[in-house]
Amino acid sequence: MRIIGLCLIAGFVALPAHASDLATMECVVGKLKPALRTQIETDVTRNLGSVAKPSYDPSVPSGLANAAHECAVENKWSDAAVQAARIYTLARIGWPIAQRTVGQKGFDAAMLEAQFQTLPEEERNRPLTTQEMQDLVKSSVTDEAQQTRENAMLLNQFFSMLNIMQYASYEFSQA
Repeated sequence: MRIIGLCLIAGFVALPAHASDLATMECVVGKLKPALRTQIETDVTRNLGSVAKPSYDPSVPSGLANAAHECAVENKWSDAAVQAARIYTLARIGWPIAQRTVGQKGFDAAMLEAQFQTLPEEERNRPLTTQEMQDLVKSSVTDEAQQTRENAMLLNQFFSMLNIMQYASYEFSQA
């Protein structure tokens, strides 16, 4: 009987997942309809190849909202957790495409990721300011031949996705 009491106190009994349980955050990725996932991948690919501001098909926000709502009901998420999960999911789906695209442009994605990780945790756990992002992009391009507007936009989007995944995870865990 003592062991059962200690287990209950220590929290070893399975409880429903809460927003702070990061394991539930991937739920939205799993709830996306295949056509929506394909649309997100298409939009991310287009965005990474353009110097224009990133944009998404109108079906993307509503599809993400529907998937996040299903997960919120299942996992009893707060509104803040739903919002964090939605933006995380968009960046999470785009992340492999961003890694591949920077590699095709001659950048080392792992090195860029490591560079991002050198930022103080309190910076990574919030959206980077415009100046912080510009500084990060500038410090990433040391080869003059790669210092183009196109590469600056690409790296900005790469670091934005990485930043979103980091701070959305943090916000989710705090919701």
